[in-house]
Amino acid sequence: MEKMDFLSLLDTFGVPLKVYPKQEAGGEYNNMGVWIKKEADEVTALEVSEPFIPSSLQTKLPVQGNYRGGGRIEEFEMVWFSSQVVPMKSIVVHNGISYSVEDSIPYTDYSNVTQYGCKAVSAFVK
Repeated sequence: MEKMDFLSLLDTFGVPLKVYPKQEAGGEYNNMGVWIKKEADEVTALEVSEPFIPSSLQTKLPVQGNYRGGGRIEEFEMVWFSSQVVPMKSIVVHNGISYSVEDSIPYTDYSNVTQYGCKAVSAFVK
């Protein structure tokens, strides 16, 4: 079976995003033996244009949500559809607000898209 190609849709509905993939070897020990974590820098940023939408707008898609007495509670602020494969806890920046990748649904068995659930980690535009 041939995989479905959604790259043109991702481009059509995309918004500019900066993606900082989580770096597995993200630091080093200093002379005192203390682990110093490396900060994400511009060199490691991927600049993409892909759909990044509020999770509340897609009530019919498979997103994480809980139903409680007060109604439905969304687990993620944003949902990102991407051709990129990034590790959990990677950072996505949109309009100056940073989001952490917390969940993924890979549709890669039959397409070139992965759906990511993202939580806000910064509340204000920098």
